[in-house]
Amino acid sequence: MLRKDEVRKAEGTERQGRGVPAGAGQEVPRRRQGASVRQEDEETQVAVRVVGLRKSYGSLTALDGVSFDVRRGSVFAYLGPNGAGKTTTINLLAGLLPRDAGEVSVCGLDVATAPVAVKSRIGVVTESSNLYPELRCRRNLEYLGELYGLCRSERLCRAGELIEQFGLAEKAGQPFGSLSRGMKRRLTIAAALVHRPEVLFLDEPTTGLDVPSARSLRELVLRVARDGTTVFLTTHNLAEAETLADDVAILIRGRIVARGTVGELRSRVGEARSLSVRFLPEVSPEKAKESCPSVRRADRVGDMLCLEVGSLHAAIMELADCARREGLHVEELICSPPSLEEAFVDILGEAGGAEEGES
Repeated sequence: MLRKDEVRKAEGTERQGRGVPAGAGQEVPRRRQGASVRQEDEETQVAVRVVGLRKSYGSLTALDGVSFDVRRGSVFAYLGPNGAGKTTTINLLAGLLPRDAGEVSVCGLDVATAPVAVKSRIGVVTESSNLYPELRCRRNLEYLGELYGLCRSERLCRAGELIEQFGLAEKAGQPFGSLSRGMKRRLTIAAALVHRPEVLFLDEPTTGLDVPSARSLRELVLRVARDGTTVFLTTHNLAEAETLADDVAILIRGRIVARGTVGELRSRVGEARSLSVRFLPEVSPEKAKESCPSVRRADRVGDMLCLEVGSLHAAIMELADCARREGLHVEELICSPPSLEEAFVDILGEAGGAEEGES
C-alpha cells in the first residue's frame, strides 16, 4: 500500500517509479500523433518479426527456434498449453528478458539494440495490473501519460478519450482499487494505450472475468484493432481466439507447430464433425447412437440432438435411414464446421501433448 504522502505526490505532479509500465519515464523518441505508416513493401507491413528465437532457463529450454511474423493492424493469437513458452515470448518481445539467440524486431527496431525506442511503441497488459489502487481512475491515466512524456494538455485529453472509449465515465472519479474485476481490466488496457502504441501485447486478458465482462472486453479489443493498433494476444479461450484473431500460431514445448489463419487451421481437421438435428417425434440420444454407427457421441440440448460424428456423409445417410424406418420427420439439420478448439486438440495430440509449467 502507498503511504499518504506518496499518494499525494502521485495525485500531484511528482514522478514515482513503482508500478509503472516498461519504458515509462524514460526519454523516448516521440511519434507524431496520427502519423501514417507507409506500407510500400513487405517489410513495412510487419509489426513484429521473430526469427530463430531461443531462450533457456538453466537446463530448461523455454523457446527452441521460434519464428513468426505479425502483420500490422492484425490480431495475432499466440496459443499453447501451460508451459509452452507464451509468456516468455512476450517478455522477450517487450525487452524484459534477454534472448539467448535469434532475431526479434518490433516496428522495424531490434529489441536488443533499441530497447527504449521499442518500449515507446508498445503497450503490455499482463494478468496482474500495475496501476495504483489508491489513485482515481482518471488520475492513473494522467499519471502514466506524464511518465511517458506527454505534455499536460495532451495527457488530460488522452485520459478523457480513453475514459469515454472504454466506458469508464461513471467510474472516472473512483479509486482503481474499488472497481470490479472487469472494470479493472478495462482500465489496465486503457492505461497501456495512453501513449498510442503501435503494438499492444495482451496476456490472458479475459482470465477470471464473468461472461458479460469478457464479452465486453473482446469488443473493446476488436475496436482497438480497427483503430490500427496491432494486437498480440495469448489466451486459453479458443473460442475467444476464433472470434478475435486474423492469424494464429500454436506453440508447444517451445516450438511453433502450426501457423495460419483460423480458417486454415480449422481446415486441418478435415470435414465437419458436429451435427445438430431435430426430429418429430423426438429421438433419445441413446436411440441415435444405436441407429447410427457413425455417431460417436450424442447429447440433447433443448429440443436438438447434438452429435459428434466420425464421418459427416455416413452420419447424414444413417440419420436419413433412421428417419425412414421410424417414421420420423427431420425438422432441422445443422452442420457445424470444425472449430479452432478441435483443430487445437488435434494439433496438440499430433505433437504429443505438453507438460505443465510457467513459461
